Amino acid sequence: MTAWGRPNIKSGASGEKGILGALLADVGKIKEDSTTLELVKGTVNELWGEGHELLDKMELEGTWSLKFTIYRAAIEKVAELFCLELVDGKLPMKTSIISEPRSYVVEPLLVGAIAAELPNCSTSITPRFVAKEGWMLDVEATTLVPENESVAPATLYPKAAPTQEG
Repeated sequence: MTAWGRPNIKSGASGEKGILGALLADVGKIKEDSTTLELVKGTVNELWGEGHELLDKMELEGTWSLKFTIYRAAIEKVAELFCLELVDGKLPMKTSIISEPRSYVVEPLLVGAIAAELPNCSTSITPRFVAKEGWMLDVEATTLVPENESVAPATLYPKAAPTQEG
């Protein structure tokens, strides 16, 4: 397994019924070692009877959580990427929750390392300023269950070498 370091991340609006979006754009410079992708376990429901006897137990499916930090984020790029509206060159931060479902593709720089597609996610953004590095944008995306049952909430695959056209 190869580490990501600083992957390329693309995002765009999810497709119809939660499929991977067709128009994905590069989100910008990703801060080194800021990217995590993990499966968050689902909740466990238990049904208890008299005498504290466990009658039934069911674990719900978990969700995938993608977190990364965009650094040196330009306001125009942030507005375009997350469908926010600039007003006179300013970005009013009325909410940090992106209203439309988003698709993400996380691709490592190294061939053979594991890449990921997350076709249908809810997204929140947290702008922050660090004196040494300037404006950053912390992004957290959590998978939603796609309406189309044939679409997986996440797909992992090894990054292939670029093909040579000739």
